[in-house]
Amino acid sequence: MNLATLADQSAERYGDRVLAVFDDATVTYAQLPDRAGHVAAGLRDLGVTAGDRVAIMMGNRSEFLYAWFGILRLGAIEVPIHDAARGPGISHILNTTEARVVIVEDVFLGHVLPWLGDSPSVEHVVVVGTPPGEANGGRALQDFADLLANPGTVQTADVEPSQPASILFTGGTTGPPKGVVLPHNHNINLAVSTAEIAGYTEDDVLLSVFPLFHANAKYMTVMAAMVAGAKSIVNRRFSASRFWEQCRRERVTAFNGMGEMLRILMKQPEAPADADNPVRVVIGAAAPRDQVLEFESRYGLAILDVYGLTETGPITFNTYEQRRAGSMGVPVAWYEVRVLDENDEEVPVGEAGEICIRPARPNVMMAGYWGNDSATMKSIRNLWFHTGDHGYRDADGFFFFKARETDSIRRRGENVSAWEVERVLALHEEVLESAVYGVSSPLGGQDVMAAIVVRAGATLTPEALLDFCTERMAHFAVPRYLRFVDALPKSHAQRILKQELKAEGAEADGVWDRESVGYQVRR
Repeated sequence: MNLATLADQSAERYGDRVLAVFDDATVTYAQLPDRAGHVAAGLRDLGVTAGDRVAIMMGNRSEFLYAWFGILRLGAIEVPIHDAARGPGISHILNTTEARVVIVEDVFLGHVLPWLGDSPSVEHVVVVGTPPGEANGGRALQDFADLLANPGTVQTADVEPSQPASILFTGGTTGPPKGVVLPHNHNINLAVSTAEIAGYTEDDVLLSVFPLFHANAKYMTVMAAMVAGAKSIVNRRFSASRFWEQCRRERVTAFNGMGEMLRILMKQPEAPADADNPVRVVIGAAAPRDQVLEFESRYGLAILDVYGLTETGPITFNTYEQRRAGSMGVPVAWYEVRVLDENDEEVPVGEAGEICIRPARPNVMMAGYWGNDSATMKSIRNLWFHTGDHGYRDADGFFFFKARETDSIRRRGENVSAWEVERVLALHEEVLESAVYGVSSPLGGQDVMAAIVVRAGATLTPEALLDFCTERMAHFAVPRYLRFVDALPKSHAQRILKQELKAEGAEADGVWDRESVGYQVRR
């Protein structure tokens, strides 16, 4: 089975039942493969064939599902671009994958068009909304409504479960973001396992506030609902003040959350009816022990914490039967998990090391990094995939997270590539060099900090630099903290010693905090 045949089978089984609810539209199980078939016919008429890459840059809306499954129906490969992406990050994705078509929501079109000149592989731009005319480089703009109205349809392609379904870009660890190649079977395994561990049934209503660019919303919400015959609700954004009201109104029984999201909900004014809600389970909290216990007690539900990566899906999971607050859980059945030292030897129980994994079943993890064999080989050593995260295992087999050793910053559920932020900063004529790194956030996780060396005689202000950044990177990647310094600490080989900067943190002398001065990042 592949993703497209899964949609076909679910349509036959559940028909007019609701699969997904968006702000402005509802999608039934039967509508998804039907409308995806018309989109596939439209893409075929544009020249897209099996194996081609098609990029999607869209917010959470019904057209995302039709585009996603239309691509899959052709046997092509979906390349989602975060709807907050800006500047060189867009052209990096398009060039790396050699995408032939970009499907973009009209509100993001202005962020895509300026970078098409750097992306010669793109032949067509399909706009969800009203196309304004002609794109840069003479590329005609197509209307997504015309694809949906295409009178033809496409039979589901004969695609093996081992073949690529999506290329998801994750924050670069020591360089540019890498395109993670995910097979069809990986996506299906993630959906099925989430539904099984959480115990989803046809009576469940799953809520996500994360973008469909994310594996979280795609596979752990929409597709998890699909395999269970459940209903999903996909919000465009998160509103803490209206969250529980929606859960009660829509009879939501489960949602996916991050530690930061739980902290924000805990900061809402307490009410006697807090526990009077239909939610029974939260998946993927990544929260400390005390917060898990407080949240469960206040809202009357269970938190099943999970640890995983874009490359792997869930590696460890807390289940109803095996649960320990504050832990990452126990290994899932489809992975072996070890904590290894620098020589790839397993460390004793309770001792910290790098979390490493290897699959126990075929095609449940990434097939590699697209167009980057060296990064693929570097991530796999001695038959173990090295996550770059450090943790330890206790005597009962539960794993606990300690720290991330990579150059990727985890901010409120988003992976931020330090390399990408540094690349944008380098474009500013008054910036001589910079170092970008993560520091602890009051909300948990990390905030983005940048140490900046400016050119002699520069008059650059923090506000002006962030204005520059806002136009060229995702809003969540714009640094919160700036520190203008005379020089960056370096080794004898002239490598920047980021660990020294991280150790000084946001409390170092001369740090400017945009939140303390009320600077608002535009989205």
